[in-house]
Amino acid sequence: MGPSYRDMLRATAPRRGAEARAAASMALAWALQRFPFLSHVALLTLCAIGPIFAPQLLAFCLVAVHIVFVVCQSRTAYGIFACWRGTLAHSKRDWAQWWAEQKRDLERMGKGDHVLALAGVQHVIILPAYKEDMATLRESLNVLASHPMASHSYYVCLGMEEREAGAPSKAQSLVDDYCKRGCFADFSYSLHPGNIIGESAGKSSNVNWAARHMARRRDVASQRRTIVTVMDADTAFASDFFLASAAHFSLARPEVRRRMMFVPPTLFDRNSADVPIFTRATDIFWSCAGIGGIYPSSWCKIPTSAYAVSLDLARFCDFWDAGPEAIGEDLHFYCKAMFETKGNVKAITIYSPASQCNVVGNPGTGPVSSYIQDMLARWTQATRHLWGSLDFGYCWHRILTGQIGRSRPKQGYMALETSAHAADERLRQQNQQLQQNVVDLPGNSRTPSPSVTATTDSSDDTLTEFTLTRVRKTTQFDGSVLPSVAIPIDVNVNDKDGNHDDYLKDVHDEDDDEDDDEALLLLDVDDAAGEDDKLRILPIIVLMTRLYEAHLMIAQVFLIGFLITIYPSAILRNGHIVFTDVYARACTVSDCVQSIFESPFAAGAELPVGTPPGLHPTWMMPTIVFCALRAARFLGGLGILATVSMCAIHDCYHHVAATVRWQASDNILKEFRRQAPSMTRDSPLAAITQTPPRYLGQRPHQNCKRRWPAALLDFAAIPAGLLYGIAPLLWAQLNHVVTNKLTYTVSAKSKTVVVVPGARGLQAVASATPRRSFERVRASMEMTRMSSTVNLPATLAANAATLAVVEEKRESSRRLHP
Repeated sequence: MGPSYRDMLRATAPRRGAEARAAASMALAWALQRFPFLSHVALLTLCAIGPIFAPQLLAFCLVAVHIVFVVCQSRTAYGIFACWRGTLAHSKRDWAQWWAEQKRDLERMGKGDHVLALAGVQHVIILPAYKEDMATLRESLNVLASHPMASHSYYVCLGMEEREAGAPSKAQSLVDDYCKRGCFADFSYSLHPGNIIGESAGKSSNVNWAARHMARRRDVASQRRTIVTVMDADTAFASDFFLASAAHFSLARPEVRRRMMFVPPTLFDRNSADVPIFTRATDIFWSCAGIGGIYPSSWCKIPTSAYAVSLDLARFCDFWDAGPEAIGEDLHFYCKAMFETKGNVKAITIYSPASQCNVVGNPGTGPVSSYIQDMLARWTQATRHLWGSLDFGYCWHRILTGQIGRSRPKQGYMALETSAHAADERLRQQNQQLQQNVVDLPGNSRTPSPSVTATTDSSDDTLTEFTLTRVRKTTQFDGSVLPSVAIPIDVNVNDKDGNHDDYLKDVHDEDDDEDDDEALLLLDVDDAAGEDDKLRILPIIVLMTRLYEAHLMIAQVFLIGFLITIYPSAILRNGHIVFTDVYARACTVSDCVQSIFESPFAAGAELPVGTPPGLHPTWMMPTIVFCALRAARFLGGLGILATVSMCAIHDCYHHVAATVRWQASDNILKEFRRQAPSMTRDSPLAAITQTPPRYLGQRPHQNCKRRWPAALLDFAAIPAGLLYGIAPLLWAQLNHVVTNKLTYTVSAKSKTVVVVPGARGLQAVASATPRRSFERVRASMEMTRMSSTVNLPATLAANAATLAVVEEKRESSRRLHP
């Protein structure tokens, strides 16, 4: 006898319940995606009818929004001040010496068993590169290769896109070049498929694929000591960012180390002089907005563009999301990590600024056309940045659905996975079932990532909704696992006599390696332990506040302040409309308190005392709204004052970050050359391995200084905040009413080619560069030529050779054409 109808209902109840919860979750996500724009519409409605029907609510919103504005701008000004002082202090610190002192203190207290060797910390560096020109990629790679630790500790991955024609050959040429010179401990590239179901084109999906690719290349012991740094193709880090990150990472307890994140400030110091004033001012405000929240005592440190995370944290969070909601990958990953770890992300500010370029547009037919193209390019970039307001709905969705803690990967997501799932029979069975549901596109061919022999299945971008069973696609690899340390090195500091030992020694110490492995194996914590993390409410509350400030508050301050300011203050009985207060009403505290309980003024109500003839109103602005407007204007003035202070302090920070610390690095290098001339002449390897810890490496060839008082003129472009801040925010949120997908386009980042190997290098630079920029590039190249004689890492030597060829050609040209 078969099962009864009741038994069948009972058996299918869990599935029906899960389907109902999934439907409710999707409906909630749909509503939250549209909430930001609808909130603006609601605010406009309140401004229109609030003075008549809801003056108390309008007054509360008016004052509350401006209070948040003042707090936000004041905190940002403080954050910029902390960044200015922090960058100065950071550049003066010998991080190897600091690490040794901290280690000795821990050992003295009997708490140093978990400390890793500083040289044993490995850095996986991901450079997403979609349609980036070779000059940009080479400059970023040259800067990295000039760092003293690069050949020992840097594992670089170019995140290439399959959608880019010629990507494999371009990446392979770079890999061959830098591997031949031994610039990095490892250099590889990944090739991200462009048609994975549920993914959107952009940095997040590229980084996600590259991070999984690099994780698979690391053995278990290496993963425990690995930091993953994500940067843009044009970002330039100084070497002390990686050294300071490694110092903090190696000293942290294992349970803290697995939740660590390293957040640098940003600095636009490359091509600022060559972009429109509106672009320059907007990027300063954008940089300040990010820096203002990462001061050391902040509960929430949201990264901007470039940052680093422990590989354990990336694995715990199932790497990066790759859907349309993750278009702003830096903010989205931070939000995801906060919820996955229940607010236990340990974010540390590293005051070694990430140097970046301002965006530029396509070349125009003339100066005016180029100016307009640059402005349009900044609008496109601003829209892409503010498309990240989707994270406001993402975070609220996780809160309202109780998704605080480690979650399962999204359904239907197929991508490269780590070896942790390779032996899972259940996942292999699900993968076989998945093959039957995959859409096979005719004529679709792809080149796998360098170490991948199986490719991700084809999918179609037109399939916007495609429900699959939870599955992780596991690929097979033919690459061998790399050793934990390619060239074991030690980091030593001052001995008892105060003598400074070698910073990097090419010495293999087996005892130190064994101690590190023991510390990792005995004191480390399994991934599952993260599920027992204690919930920390305050960091999540602060995160939600910051999201409100970034994605709602700035637009609401403008909308409510502007509309109430132009709202009539009275409508007279003779039909005239008055926009100023003609009744000389006072706004004392007692008047404001009393007005809370008053009804809006209407015809027939008692007139204000002393009302002149002819000014009898039919309607007048309620006292509570009138007082709230005065308070809002006062608060707005305080906010503007904080903004002016922020801009002034930013220029101090810019001077330290773009000039002072690099001058100090050059002086340290000169002193190093003076003290050891025979070593630098007779032993190039010794010069490389014994480079002073405070040496920052090679600086990008393009750089720009902000000189007072001329720099103050930039802040006359404050209306750019409306053009590139509020307008693209409203435009993005308007589009979110109908879609969450954005067509991702790569912004150009420089008009100037700065690294051109070959005989005609200088002619190529000069032909593509304004005279003013060319002079800066040439001066910078001359400085590089002078400093490259110290025999620093291989890239500096290669650059010196390139410049020597250029000089030789120039000299030959002079002899031929005196």
